[in-house]
Amino acid sequence: MDESKEIVQGVSQDMLETALPRRGGPVLVLSGKYKGAFGSLVERDLDREVGVVRDADTHQLLNVKLEQIAEYIGDPSLLGH
Repeated sequence: MDESKEIVQGVSQDMLETALPRRGGPVLVLSGKYKGAFGSLVERDLDREVGVVRDADTHQLLNVKLEQIAEYIGDPSLLGH
C-alpha cells in the first residue's frame, strides 16, 4: 500500500520490508498455536524475534513469533470484538 492506502501492483519482492506492529497497537495472530487471536502487542524482542500479545477476549498473555502476527487496521467488530 502507498500513503493513500491504495494497493500498489508490480512491486519487486526485494524492494519490500516487513513492517513490525507498534507496541500497544492492535494485532492479529496469523499462524501458529494462537492463530485467529486478536489483541494488543504488549512487548516485542527484536533480537529473539518474539512478542507478547494480550488476548482481547481472555486477557491472557500469548508468546508468539513476530513473523506470526500483523498489525490489524480493520474494524475489531468484524472479528467479534
